[in-house]
Amino acid sequence: MVSGYKKDGEYKRGYKYATITLVGDYAPIVLGIEPVKEDSAWEPENSPSYSKADLVSRLLDQAEQFVDLDIVMFDRGYYVNRVYADVHERGLTYLSPVPTYEDDLAAIQNIQEHPTADEAVKHDVPFGIDGKIHHEAEFLYAPSTSDDADGKYAVFVTNQDRVEPEEISSVMNGYSRRWDIENQYKSIKDFMPKTSSTDYRLRLCNFALSTLIYNLWRLTDYLIKVALDEPIRSPPVITAKTFVRALGDFLREFG
Repeated sequence: MVSGYKKDGEYKRGYKYATITLVGDYAPIVLGIEPVKEDSAWEPENSPSYSKADLVSRLLDQAEQFVDLDIVMFDRGYYVNRVYADVHERGLTYLSPVPTYEDDLAAIQNIQEHPTADEAVKHDVPFGIDGKIHHEAEFLYAPSTSDDADGKYAVFVTNQDRVEPEEISSVMNGYSRRWDIENQYKSIKDFMPKTSSTDYRLRLCNFALSTLIYNLWRLTDYLIKVALDEPIRSPPVITAKTFVRALGDFLREFG
């Protein structure tokens, strides 16, 4: 569960965790946690590592114990055929941004040269596993607000049934609901106890504890909003600092 990374020319230890989170019109609750183990260059040969497909499979198993899944949204780092194959085999829809390759750059150039269109779809793109076509997917091209997007365009892939050009914006706008996760990680990090330990077991326990506190905060906020008839997607009624202070007072009194 310890990964090596390089910063300022120095190799350091890093600790990575993969999570699956409920997003959309609901409170962003973390449904599962998995430690990420990579085969780092500084480790002995044949050190164990977890594939992204294995990580995703375990996370989906955890999430499906609590909720009925409909669509699974990944970040760009999970652009792996076996990941998408597992989601497809479960009868679920996936949606994910993808790295931009030469073929995509050519498609983007064609869009930019078109007199009226600014979005496009590439239909029925085959995804293969072990040399065989596993399923077909749709590649979506649309203007991006990200400064680092190639050609100022974003490329997404989905196994959703045929997406027509007029549906692209709706499909890709749905992905914006996932952006809550970026703020989620910031909050979880703020909840984490300080430690200098390099024991990955302690680090994992700290992350799990912080995630539980985060979930308690968001569930409490959700219940308050329901009681006050406030929109669930509105900013938190109770701040993270206020919640942690109240939780600490409760534990000191009754813990």
